[in-house]
Amino acid sequence: MNLKVTEVEHYTDRLFRFKTERPQSFRFTAGEFTMIGMGDNDIMRAYSLTSGPYDEYLEFYSIKVADGPLTSRLQKIQVGDEIEVGHKPTGTLTLANLELGGNLWLLATGTGIAPFISLLRDPATYDSFDKITVIWSVREQAELLAYNNFLQDQDIVYMPTVTQDPEWPFMNKRITNMISAGQIIPELDPSKNKVMICGSLSFNDDVKSMLQEWKWEEGTRRTAGTFVQEKAFVS
Repeated sequence: MNLKVTEVEHYTDRLFRFKTERPQSFRFTAGEFTMIGMGDNDIMRAYSLTSGPYDEYLEFYSIKVADGPLTSRLQKIQVGDEIEVGHKPTGTLTLANLELGGNLWLLATGTGIAPFISLLRDPATYDSFDKITVIWSVREQAELLAYNNFLQDQDIVYMPTVTQDPEWPFMNKRITNMISAGQIIPELDPSKNKVMICGSLSFNDDVKSMLQEWKWEEGTRRTAGTFVQEKAFVS
């Protein structure tokens, strides 16, 4: 379906956010992704929705790739333009695929924060866990601009970490290093903690390997687990 763009905001030379209108018939679950295209060819890419399931708009967060078959053109959209949005959202980063209760840890790198913004815009997420902690890792602090204020305003523990910016005075370790050092997910006890992972392929694989080594079980659309990851990426 073709949807009109209603808002565009650029944050860095690599990142931007945009909103579209939302048809009343479009339904999705917080944490899911859908396919996006420009409508003039058959190139479609998976994008997580950052809007909540009850919002009256659809919102997406995107990287910019100069020679990317889609993002090279998508980054130039303006209010009033139309983009093609798939009508069958899906994905594994949903509450249905995760055992509920205890503490929820949302671990993201880069634009992997997108599905977690959607989850945090859904009241059901807060009702399902005792405590929610978000750890968002980026390379430079400017990459936090899109959702930093939103995350600070939520009833969560928010821990931004910036790994390659000498002017950043706060946490700067990689998420995997913090897990190994016992600084996050204390006790590594899946009966008390649940984890959602979304980032680069290498990041997802590294965290998954660590958790599976400690006997955590990955959730799927068939069976709820103690951790879930998303495998859809934008290029």
